[in-house]
Amino acid sequence: MKLYYFSSGPRERVLRAIIEAGHTVLGVFVTDPNAWPKVQPTVYIAKRHDIPLRIVTRETLVEVADLVGRQVCLSVGFAYLFPEQFIQSTKICLNVHGTLLPKYRGARTLNWVIENGDLESGVTVHQIDTGVDSGPILLQRSFPVSIFDTGRSLYRKTLEFEPPVVLEALALYELGKAVFSPQDDAAVVRYPDRLPEHSEIDPALPLQSLYNKIRAADPERFPAYFCVGGEKVCIKMWRQSKASQEADLV
Repeated sequence: MKLYYFSSGPRERVLRAIIEAGHTVLGVFVTDPNAWPKVQPTVYIAKRHDIPLRIVTRETLVEVADLVGRQVCLSVGFAYLFPEQFIQSTKICLNVHGTLLPKYRGARTLNWVIENGDLESGVTVHQIDTGVDSGPILLQRSFPVSIFDTGRSLYRKTLEFEPPVVLEALALYELGKAVFSPQDDAAVVRYPDRLPEHSEIDPALPLQSLYNKIRAADPERFPAYFCVGGEKVCIKMWRQSKASQEADLV
């Protein structure tokens, strides 16, 4: 399959898997690596394989529509919404979303998966429309979430889980076996982008009821906290028997 690849984050595993599977990447489009440094490994892969590379902005996406016309476009952690003119110019525009849609639409929702105590998460490949993660679903695969997972560990697991799901989705589309299922908008719950204040807990509540909220908070950047005498008192949890390979879990 021939396709164009769009990314803004640390999703180089997907690009590498696509290349190794024998697909032809016609071009890689990324946001400015100076502003989005986690996309740099994707840039390296594109250069190493002599794949045309272009840095795009929100404003230049319309111009890109002329370059990608009637081809498959794949968005993997791309920062910007595609304008309608762009979408209509492609053969199909697919997005890789790191949760089980439609419940967790939008960016940076994995911490809410933890805070809500979900026992599974996953990856969704869906067709892009003019909404936010609202297009019909091509493929969705899930994996279990440990009661000791944190936002960091779930993010790592999601990135590791993505490549085979994407390859499976591309194979379905290439073989003409793709079936797109509309999302149930009634199942959508909107969660805000995580902010530091989301890490505040109510110390009057039982500790057991606060467990998911505490592990959903980033223990380094935005640890769970409550206030005493006007000052933040931070909370950090760990297990004495934690296995070495679970460094990013509680």
